[in-house]
Amino acid sequence: MYLGVIGLSIQIYQGLNFKIYKVGDEFIIHNTNKKFKNGHTHVHKYNTCMIMIKLINNKLLPKNHSKYFLESLIRISDDKEYIEMIKKISG
Repeated sequence: MYLGVIGLSIQIYQGLNFKIYKVGDEFIIHNTNKKFKNGHTHVHKYNTCMIMIKLINNKLLPKNHSKYFLESLIRISDDKEYIEMIKKISG
């Protein structure tokens, strides 16, 4: 199932640990250090993808505390310390 989604997508970004795919009207961010099934999230804007990557790479807490945004950061991070920081602000 997941491979099919990637098969219909266009990779538009590749950094050290992240890839971003354009799929229809949305984007998928994948942390390449994690299996796709547990290491990706869907977002609507490319800028949001880049903000998420910057936050994770710099271990910064987000201004946006929406449940989906925080859960997405947890999904695509592989840094246990950062994940704990996010869990603390998510309540």
